[in-house]
Amino acid sequence: MLIQNKIIAVLTIHNSNKILDLAKCLTNSGIINLDIRLRTKESKKAIEKITNSDYNFNIGVGTVLNSEDLNFVSSLGIKYAFSPHTDESIINLSNKLKVDFIPGVSNEDDIRKSIKCGCNYLKYFPAEKLGGINYLNSITKAFEKISLNFIAMGGINDINIYPYLNHEKIIGIGSSWVANETLINESNWKEIERRAKLLLEI
Repeated sequence: MLIQNKIIAVLTIHNSNKILDLAKCLTNSGIINLDIRLRTKESKKAIEKITNSDYNFNIGVGTVLNSEDLNFVSSLGIKYAFSPHTDESIINLSNKLKVDFIPGVSNEDDIRKSIKCGCNYLKYFPAEKLGGINYLNSITKAFEKISLNFIAMGGINDINIYPYLNHEKIIGIGSSWVANETLINESNWKEIERRAKLLLEI
């Protein structure tokens, strides 16, 4: 699912005209895994531009909340999507559309629902607010015999990333800190590149 490394740049785009400059910046820094959130009016335009460009990113779409969002992801040939929560109807539709759906989980009940729907890849969100690695360990204790893989997202930066990198069940780490909304809006490509390289070198 992820390519080359565990780092996923989580992007919120307010101006789709900036996406290709951002893509160039991230490519130069070594970032290849993206989660572009469907949070703004410009999100879909940005996703269409980057998928139709010559840049070779491994793109996932985040904040997928309904069938319209999921059909959009499928129409572009994007292979995986994230949600902040567990929605059984969306998971079932994703199976029909052959999109790898990664539901957000924050407790044992969410994990049970996801397993019941056939999901083995889960989004641990919001990771830091929930209690980080200690809380993840507590809610997964009952599922030790099941092969589960987590992508941790929410509040992760260069200071607190270390436990996530070393956790055996975490296959990916999403961070909006790499290219936050302010840096993108200000076209601060130099700082974005610096942050991206910093995380990749840890």
